[in-house]
Amino acid sequence: MPYIKSICRAGKTKEIAKYYTRRFQPGGEKRSEKKKETTEQQQKVNDRQLARKLTYLLNANFDNTSRLVTFSYKAECRPDIEKMKRQKRELLKKMRKVYKGEGKILKYVEVAEVGERGAMHIHMIINDIDMRKIEKLWNYGFVTSKPLDKSGQYRKLAEYFIKYYQKTRKTAEKVQSKAYNCSRNLKRPEPKKHVMRGMRISKKIEIHKGWYLDKESVIEGITADGYQFFSYTLIECRKKHMKT
Repeated sequence: MPYIKSICRAGKTKEIAKYYTRRFQPGGEKRSEKKKETTEQQQKVNDRQLARKLTYLLNANFDNTSRLVTFSYKAECRPDIEKMKRQKRELLKKMRKVYKGEGKILKYVEVAEVGERGAMHIHMIINDIDMRKIEKLWNYGFVTSKPLDKSGQYRKLAEYFIKYYQKTRKTAEKVQSKAYNCSRNLKRPEPKKHVMRGMRISKKIEIHKGWYLDKESVIEGITADGYQFFSYTLIECRKKHMKT
């Protein structure tokens, strides 16, 4: 029976996923028993999907010239949730002006974090800019930043962002309604899907020249419908050859 092979190219990465759908179901083998998901289990599944989509977004739009920035509040400057939202909007407005002055357009992904003891932060990934100009815009605490690595695979960073959202989801007042917010000018990669012929899903990992495997990305298991799935991610590793 056929299955779906999905390939999503995002920046320097390429995710290959193989799975069955209701239309294309395995034959000749017994399906695993479908289990009724609890609310907590389903939330974990949803969060994994959120992290996956955010990984696509980060990989397609940011690189080692981009930065992970954290805007932190001093204890005496911590606002209520509504005021925090206003301050975040004001910050983004000022940042757009800074980028425009540099002849650039701001690209960002951000998420707010409220800790159990009340600590408040705004985590943001932004494209290249003079950070000294950004630091001057924040009057409520301190700013820390660091460049993204050169790998182009920002899966772990995406997972951290979803964890920040998980914290705010437990608060009485929602800091944000979505898992993360982002600028509208980002590229949004869409997987290309192919119908594959075969009795069962192939678990063969194909690594072509110029690519290497992200070993931690290899996942296999059973979907909520009781069908097998398998996925992995490759990272591009083109090297410039030195002239001798």
